[in-house]
Amino acid sequence: MTRARLTRSPLTRVRPRALAALALAAALAGCAATADSTTTTAPPDVPVRVGVLTTQNLLTLAAGDRTLDEAVASVGARAETTEPFAAFAPAAEAMAAGRVDVTSGSTTAVVAALAGDPDLVVVAVERTDGDTQGIVATPASGIADVGDLAGHSVAVNQGGTGEYLLRLALRRAGLTPDDVETVYLAPPDAAAAFAAGKVDAWATWDQYLVGAQVDGARTVALARDLGSDNASVHVARRDFVDAHPDVVRAVVDALAAEADALAADPAPLADAYRDAGASDAVVAGLTALATPRLAYADEDLAAELARVAELYVEEGLLAEPVDVSRAWHDVRG
Repeated sequence: MTRARLTRSPLTRVRPRALAALALAAALAGCAATADSTTTTAPPDVPVRVGVLTTQNLLTLAAGDRTLDEAVASVGARAETTEPFAAFAPAAEAMAAGRVDVTSGSTTAVVAALAGDPDLVVVAVERTDGDTQGIVATPASGIADVGDLAGHSVAVNQGGTGEYLLRLALRRAGLTPDDVETVYLAPPDAAAAFAAGKVDAWATWDQYLVGAQVDGARTVALARDLGSDNASVHVARRDFVDAHPDVVRAVVDALAAEADALAADPAPLADAYRDAGASDAVVAGLTALATPRLAYADEDLAAELARVAELYVEEGLLAEPVDVSRAWHDVRG
């Protein structure tokens, strides 16, 4: 599937969302004005370097329709948006190098990254109905359920959503990783390999999952069938959270406003995927799913992080345990 650079939507598309962003900014400004003198506020014009992804999640959308711009401006900051990253791993590398302050990923990818960068902090979570991630198989493979994966090749992104879903599926079927041929591929490469029949199955998500489904792939299992704890999450660096808590709160409030706007009118989500190169059939499949709901990073998220970290150690995906107890921050204080 072709991926295009992030572009801002035409004014005729974003005007209702721009108005919503203005309302959000006014509310945030009002809160700041009524706060007592001890409240931390950002120095004028603090840059917030935002690493968006090619996946049209809430952060990518909010950065594209000015919701994020208006929210952070209300607390004296400005958003500086990168070119889209294909996945969390390169975005995390940019964050570790000090080029990005806020980005997005999956719970699983964050847990894997914490082994090398303990200063990642989840600040918000996107909740879905568990149907945006899953495992698909080619019709020719004969795979109908997770037990049938034995003896077949499965494409996954190493250490992330795909490999996590595969390990959950194998556990459910009483299989081990040795029972399948795991093929490590980045999502665009996995899409090409799967379409060409070079791999029998593929554990993936979002537009990649729906793209395979509309092209005739068999859905072997969805995340909800596997008891997945994996979600889309939004991540900041700990030093940025500590230095600018009001800016991080404004980012999260912008994500919440974006989620509310999509629930009322999902058309901008369809437009964003179409502009990024998705076919009409894929767009229709994506917009048939419930739009994501924004949740704060809280004790529920902490428990999910801990379960994923435990599984990663048990499965040998991490050489030793990682401390996830401080890898989240509730912006509500």
